[in-house]
Amino acid sequence: MEISREILTQTEEYFKDRLNRFGATLAALDWNSKEAQRVRFDQLTKLLGGGQNDECFTLCDYGCGYGDYFGYLQEKGYACRYTGIDLVKETIACADKKYGMHKNATFVQGTKLERTYDYIVANGIFNMKRSVTDEAWTAYLMGTLEEFCRYSKKGFAFNCLTGYSDAEHMREDLYYADPLSLFDYAKRHFSQNVALLHDYGLYDFTIIVRKQENI
Repeated sequence: MEISREILTQTEEYFKDRLNRFGATLAALDWNSKEAQRVRFDQLTKLLGGGQNDECFTLCDYGCGYGDYFGYLQEKGYACRYTGIDLVKETIACADKKYGMHKNATFVQGTKLERTYDYIVANGIFNMKRSVTDEAWTAYLMGTLEEFCRYSKKGFAFNCLTGYSDAEHMREDLYYADPLSLFDYAKRHFSQNVALLHDYGLYDFTIIVRKQENI
């Protein structure tokens, strides 16, 4: 899938500016707190089941930021060969400095998936649309999910801001997805084994897609 130049340019400029302003902090990635980040990690990790100490698997963290999900997986005892991909080269440099010494962690600057992984996860990459239209952003989201399905062997997981957010707090530069519509699409096009998680106290939801052969 070719991502539109408008989306790439606006996304890269936005996060480069925040990194320059805030340094390598969660604020530069537009996250409110470490606690909320871990809650989202907890949801995405349900894709993996209770896989601690199982045979080593491969995982791509698409839009990896500073690679903190790798640190989380290490802390939780998962054995995996981790690849972090991010659009912004300065962010990837921060991730590589933080975790690049680990033999099972690799960081790549870009947007293309060029090999298959057991699992793919994406945390927050569908939130900040800036001035891109909802229609164009929806096309980007759906195209990216098609790529996740194509390049994952066992399944993938992602989150989005929810269309059930309080209207008075919704922003025009953010994208709010319909969780029911995405759940339905995933069930019909990706796998019969799909979970919608919308009960963890944040204004977003997580969808987990497990491939049929992994049931």
